[in-house]
Amino acid sequence: MKTTLYMLQEQSPIQMMSYVLRTKEGRLAVIDGGNKEDGAHLLDTLIRLGGPEPEVDLWLLTHPHSDHVNALLEIYSRPNPLKVKGIYSHFLSYEFYRDNDYPGCTDARTTKEFNQFEREHPELCFTLRKGQRFEIGSAVIHVLHVPEGEKLPMNVINNSSCVFRLDAEGQRILFLGDLGEEAGDRVLETVPREELRADFVQMAHHGQFGVKKSFYEAAAPRACLWNTPQWLWDNTQGEGYNTGPWKTVEVQGWMAELGVRHHFVTKDGEQVLELPCKLD
Repeated sequence: MKTTLYMLQEQSPIQMMSYVLRTKEGRLAVIDGGNKEDGAHLLDTLIRLGGPEPEVDLWLLTHPHSDHVNALLEIYSRPNPLKVKGIYSHFLSYEFYRDNDYPGCTDARTTKEFNQFEREHPELCFTLRKGQRFEIGSAVIHVLHVPEGEKLPMNVINNSSCVFRLDAEGQRILFLGDLGEEAGDRVLETVPREELRADFVQMAHHGQFGVKKSFYEAAAPRACLWNTPQWLWDNTQGEGYNTGPWKTVEVQGWMAELGVRHHFVTKDGEQVLELPCKLD
């Protein structure tokens, strides 16, 4: 058995983020999980990898948006065979998200729903702290950044994304969630560059309207992980290539300028990275 990272494909037209790590010892960890529609596929994957009663050592949530959290809530809304040791997050208050998101946005409701889940499952839910280190078999996850209080009242939910780095089999994978420009700049100010350097980087906010090019320059990846369906990859709302409002095509150009040659994209199906992954 090899240490393997599974990058799950979205099960609906909506973008999402869902990763499952299985170490060479057979231990499991989950990062985010996706939308409600992705819950059944995630559970099936965990059963396929871990047996009829899979045990998950660690479940990390980057930030409280529905396309990252709702698969977890969907799985736990009904009986399931999972044995999860700990679910870790660092969400800010519902009121902060509600009051500072753009007018008419209802995204803060995911925080309210997760807060209820925490009350119902206090034995499962814990707070992420900067500097924490999680060992899952031979793999190690380092928490590099968590939101520093309610200090960024713009792009509030995305900018509260946690940042962590997975080290496994001699390679590094940097996870950014939906980190925005402002929080990305703060990470560059507070985290040593060497800690950010990685072989792989999960593209912030599905590869559009995330961190600046300077952040990716600091990370210096050799490969990019894009949780990006076809419509978002092509930046189209049905009127042709690169006619939509998203920055995906522009960010693809940044990566070309940085010399990145390897791209793993969910538009192409589930991506399976056996580590160490050959990146020539």
